[in-house]
Amino acid sequence: MLIACFVIVGGASCKKAATPPTPTLKSNSVHHILILGNSITYAPADPSIGWNGSWGMAATTADKDYVHLLTARFKASNNNSTLVAVNIAAFEVGFDNYDLDANLKTYRDAKPDAIIIRIGENVTRNNDADLFEQKYVDLLGYLRTGNPDVKILAVGSVWPDRDLANRVMGKYSDYITLISLQQSSPNFAYGLYDNYGVQTHPSDKGMQSISDMIWAKIVTML
Repeated sequence: MLIACFVIVGGASCKKAATPPTPTLKSNSVHHILILGNSITYAPADPSIGWNGSWGMAATTADKDYVHLLTARFKASNNNSTLVAVNIAAFEVGFDNYDLDANLKTYRDAKPDAIIIRIGENVTRNNDADLFEQKYVDLLGYLRTGNPDVKILAVGSVWPDRDLANRVMGKYSDYITLISLQQSSPNFAYGLYDNYGVQTHPSDKGMQSISDMIWAKIVTML
């Protein structure tokens, strides 16, 4: 909580600064949301790296990853709302051969109200920039097939030096950057797990920040 202090005649006075209101949905309508992400969105247990959860990697419990935090917010507005999270890390690393129908047809055909694309960390083939852009545009077109009015929000990488993914995602739909997370080590799970790859994922604090930033944007779109 921020504390605001100011000087008045006769002495000093301090009071609590007003807390910004939590963004809310415009109505209590039922919303169906599809989230396409990577291990930050959903990671099955992998004891070989010391990861024993089956949720967003490095969150200490399922309800503290950003997907579950967003789900709770939508359900607080209308308990019939649903969020479905799908790991598409295979698209990030193999976009040239990724089979959209085999992997995403069921989710696309469910006609969600909004799609959140939260990827970027695994997009490292900078020499294939034009191909990645083409395949990303193909992905968006595929997701809009039969559902042309679906709202799409792209969310950038939590890791630095992912300019290709961030640039392309920001070019074709609503977009938010997560660069502010990179500036604070408590947003990552350093020291909480033995495996360094797990440690570089968002901590509970980082997951909360991702949820807050997505929520603040998505409520303006629905």
